[in-house]
Amino acid sequence: MSKATDTRNERIRKASRHRRDQEKEELRNIILKAAGELFLEQGYDRFSMRQLAERIGYSVATPYLYFRDKDDLLFTVVDEGFARFKQQLAQAAGSNDDPWERLMELGRAYVNFGLRNPVYYQLMFMLRTDFLTQTCTDEEQPRIAAFLILRDAIQYAMDAGVMQSGDVESYSDLFWATMHGVVALSITISVFDEERVQNLTNLARAMIFKAFSHS
Repeated sequence: MSKATDTRNERIRKASRHRRDQEKEELRNIILKAAGELFLEQGYDRFSMRQLAERIGYSVATPYLYFRDKDDLLFTVVDEGFARFKQQLAQAAGSNDDPWERLMELGRAYVNFGLRNPVYYQLMFMLRTDFLTQTCTDEEQPRIAAFLILRDAIQYAMDAGVMQSGDVESYSDLFWATMHGVVALSITISVFDEERVQNLTNLARAMIFKAFSHS
C-alpha cells in the first residue's frame, strides 16, 4: 500500500471518528432537552428513563450510554443550565465599570436568561424536590458561582460609595429575589407579555436603586 493511500485512509478514519463524535454529542443534547421537559411535566419522583427513551424514540438502554441514572441526568441538566446562567451574568458584570449600571445589566441579564430558557430556569429554581438539596453541599452547587457574581457587583457598588453600607449577603438575596419574582411571574402567568415584563423589570430595578442608594 502506498504512502498516499495510507494518508487518504487516515483522513477517512479521522473524518469518520469526527462524524461519530458529532452524532454522539447531538444525541446527548437531544436526551438532555427531552429530559428537562419530562422532569418538569412529571416531577422528579414520577420521571423514568423508560419514559425518556419513548419520548426520544430510542431503546430504553440508550440514555444509560450517556448517564448512570435519572439522578445523574437531572444533575447534568441543572448544571448545564447554571453554566449558561453564570456565563450570561459574567458577561453582564464585565460590560460596564459603572457600579449602578453593572447592577442594572445584571438584572437585565437575569430576567433575559429566565425568559429565553424557561425549562432550564424552572429546573434550576422552581422544581420542588428534596433530591437536589439533600445530595449537594454548598461547595458543589453551581448556583453559588452565579450568586457570587451578583454579590461581588453589590460589594463593588458599596466600595465605590454609591450604595449604602450594609450586609452584602442580604442585599444580594433581595436583588436575587426581586429578579426571580419577575421571571417566575412571566413564566407562570400568560398575560405577562414582553412589554409588560420589560416594564416590570424596569420598575423592579428602580425600586432596588431607591432601596440601596444613599438617601
